[in-house]
Amino acid sequence: MERNKTIRIDPETMDIPLDAEGNMELIYGDETTAQCVRLTLLTWLKGFPLDETHGTDYERVLGRKRADLEDDEVDEVIRDAVFQEGDVAQIDALETDKSGRSLSVGLTATLYSGRQISMEVTA
Repeated sequence: MERNKTIRIDPETMDIPLDAEGNMELIYGDETTAQCVRLTLLTWLKGFPLDETHGTDYERVLGRKRADLEDDEVDEVIRDAVFQEGDVAQIDALETDKSGRSLSVGLTATLYSGRQISMEVTA
């Protein structure tokens, strides 16, 4: 039995896909961790009413001019969100682009299993 499993959420549509028999698709292990990191980066802090400590503190950096932010403040907000997922060992590469009212994030991280995950999200 896999320790780390969840329902798969399509990263493009945010729908829950069904398999050929009409059952919700499940994902396991590192794939679950990657999905959890992605969803954390797409969720604003306090935006999930069942756990208001979950999510990314975008209010801290969006809506403020780049000149009003500390040099590493945007990266710190992203790191804090990524490490909410306990299976992430380290962040190997992090690129952020704050333009207008959105923030794009490119992330590569290593999990404790040794597997690397990569993703791009825009909030």
